[in-house]
Amino acid sequence: MDHTGRALTVIRAHAIAYRTPNGGNGQSKQPVRGNYLVKLEATAADGAALIGLGEAQPRGGETGDRGSASWDFLLACVSTLENRTIDLADRNAALTSVRSIVEELHARASATGAELSRPTSLRSTVRGWAKQLAGRSGRIDDVMPFRGTLFGIETALLDVAARGLEVSVAELLGIHGEKVATSSPLVAMSARAENNVATLEEAVAEHGGVDERPLWVDLRGSMTPPAASEFIRLVADAAGDRRLPRRIIVEQPVRNRNRHLLAGLQKKADAAAASANLPGVEIQVMAGASVSSRQGLDRLLGRGGVGALNVRPAAVGGLMAAADIVEAAVTAQPGIRVHLSQVDAAGEVASAALHNLAMAVSRVDYLFTGDDAAEYITAPTGPGLGAGMPYETMVDRITEYETFPPRNAQEAVPGRTPNVYSEVPFLQPLGPNGTKGHLLEREALALGLSTIRFSKGAFVATDNVHDPLVFKWSRSPLSSAVSLALCTHKEATRMRLRRAGVPVPRGRTFTNGDYGAARAFAERIGYPVVVKPAMGVRGIGVVANIQDERELDLAFRQLEDSKLGSQDFIVEKHVTGRDYRIVVIGDEVIAAILREPASVVGDGQHSVAELLVRKNLVRRLNPHLWGRPIKYDDAARYQLERAGLTLNSVPAAGQQVMLSNSCSLSQGGDSIDVLDELHPSIKDACVQAVKAVPGLAFCGVDFLLEDHTQPIGEQQAGICELNAHAAIGNCEYPLYGTPREVARTFIHECVDRYKLVASDTRAENLALRLTIKGKVTGVGYRGWMRKRAEGFGVTGWVRNVNARTVEAVLVGPTAATSALAAACVLGPKNALPTSVSTVHIAPPDVTGFAIVDRAPQELTHVG
Repeated sequence: MDHTGRALTVIRAHAIAYRTPNGGNGQSKQPVRGNYLVKLEATAADGAALIGLGEAQPRGGETGDRGSASWDFLLACVSTLENRTIDLADRNAALTSVRSIVEELHARASATGAELSRPTSLRSTVRGWAKQLAGRSGRIDDVMPFRGTLFGIETALLDVAARGLEVSVAELLGIHGEKVATSSPLVAMSARAENNVATLEEAVAEHGGVDERPLWVDLRGSMTPPAASEFIRLVADAAGDRRLPRRIIVEQPVRNRNRHLLAGLQKKADAAAASANLPGVEIQVMAGASVSSRQGLDRLLGRGGVGALNVRPAAVGGLMAAADIVEAAVTAQPGIRVHLSQVDAAGEVASAALHNLAMAVSRVDYLFTGDDAAEYITAPTGPGLGAGMPYETMVDRITEYETFPPRNAQEAVPGRTPNVYSEVPFLQPLGPNGTKGHLLEREALALGLSTIRFSKGAFVATDNVHDPLVFKWSRSPLSSAVSLALCTHKEATRMRLRRAGVPVPRGRTFTNGDYGAARAFAERIGYPVVVKPAMGVRGIGVVANIQDERELDLAFRQLEDSKLGSQDFIVEKHVTGRDYRIVVIGDEVIAAILREPASVVGDGQHSVAELLVRKNLVRRLNPHLWGRPIKYDDAARYQLERAGLTLNSVPAAGQQVMLSNSCSLSQGGDSIDVLDELHPSIKDACVQAVKAVPGLAFCGVDFLLEDHTQPIGEQQAGICELNAHAAIGNCEYPLYGTPREVARTFIHECVDRYKLVASDTRAENLALRLTIKGKVTGVGYRGWMRKRAEGFGVTGWVRNVNARTVEAVLVGPTAATSALAAACVLGPKNALPTSVSTVHIAPPDVTGFAIVDRAPQELTHVG
């Protein structure tokens, strides 16, 4: 097809960060593994709309990426792609256009990497000198930073260009092959040579014994050079004795810092194979992570080369860089074995890119994508990568989403206007339950109380006059141990509520396994009914709206399979109504939210997937909901199937699409404040219900109501649970409606009830002295705190006191300063703090945040 004079123009660029399916949930201190998706929207000269996709894979040292700096770099690069053009006159013109853009981005990567690597201390200066010396000696290469990020950008550019030319990316790069065999390495990572050989022999035996297929083992740099030499000798002996196949590929036996020894190991492998008892033994040392640039390949070839090469596009900076390395290796060493693979946790877009690369280069012996379903992969047939937006695997895992140019804020989520809270950046480091574990301490500090925190959920607060008050999550002296036990036992709760004259569903408790009596009871009270464990929490094992005996038996099985399946259980009448959480402190209802199942509202333009992503991004702006996205799970698939929809369907404007049958906020449910609309009779019933339990002064009343604005006696209604340690953040930070100051009221009630000496007014700024004990030195604790403080806008300083103690001064706004104080009980990855003592001081004269060796000024304690 003649494309003379044609070009495409990028009109919008998207940068999307998401957790990979095996990348963690963000609830621990361990870094979460994630990828970035780059999406380019473009128009051709004839007005045709084109989409290009690329998957960036930042993997630390393996790809030259640096945590959040890689995301910042991606945004900086993607922001420059708007209005860029790609010449579509022919394949060479398109490649030249893409190469030009990529070279510009490489230059940006070099400049950004140099800026980030600029020495900031004597130690970093010495490290820089050592790195220069290692580079001159050939031990390390001058590799490009942000290679995993650049890979995604380049792939998106190639994809959109290929789609504009109506060819595959393989054809754009210059297709050579029709099919490529797939293979998987056996990973062995012992430091001892004999252990790794034993692993190989066991694997061969499990797969039916020795055959003629080559055995590929990836040692991940696990051995020292002497151990690697010994391993090669033992492998040759095992192959000669027919305990291993004749052909063995040994990938990356030594660490990258010993990459200059790989060629020598290949010579030893050749000698060992030649001396084996069996003719035809061949041992090929494979360079994998050691070759991340053309410079690294040239140095390896200059030393004599190796028998095999494994190229990962994300590790070398892109498909074109990978192709250049493969062609250079094959030209210089025609007998070299070439494998292509990808870094861990790659998605389907990266896999499609690898498939196209395998067809584009002149030589590939094996391809490894992590999917062994097919023995071969064949040439792609569709335009571009042949991959679409991978919503199925990423739609509920997206954590950041930026577009250039930015989208209109009004376009974000159809329907009601959600709340946005400024505290999110401060509370996110505390994890999804951060609001539950922190808000009470924040309000205690704001009233001048001192605290000692022992974990993310447990702390004590004191006025240094009276006995300290103990808090764990939202458990406190406001609720006694007896009241907690009563509320946990649902049958005991029901009996007390019925005696108090408040509405409860009719029901009774049955001993574990007594299903016959339970069936008879359900028939007597009439369907629909609810089944739940007698002492349940968090809705585990609960099945509602059971319509007949068949569904009742299914509910019994579901209860048995749950964590609480060994308990006694309750059967009660199902109350038709909406789900409400109403919070009572003392004798007053102070908050009420309506909880609705996860859903999205159509706008007639965007797909269900796009609407779901936008709704989840809004939830990430909510301190209580940011770690509780709408999930795309079996329940969501069922709801979509019921409605005759898929992720790609475009709902009509105003159409509500249900994605769950649960009102749980943890499952993506909405929280809507309704306190001002709540009928007085409902408030009174909630207060009476809490009074029915002795020693209970704080409670979340779970109420089923047809209409919260109508009198309780004129509708179906029932209290299904009293939660004596209800989460505070759901009412403090509703998704829609008016936020309620639950934590502030909670702490004021504690102050009044226990006659604590506290401030009459809430402080908007805090000056705190922290003493952190535990494993907090030699783990990067001070650097971690400085980075957090600078990000939070908190001033002060931090210093090591002794081997087990760190002291810090924090000065700043209450929300930021108290959140940082709470996060100190977590610290960096390798820290294990045991306590954080926080006291108030007179605000010192500080600017910025510094790491110091001794306190820069005398501190005056207050309170």
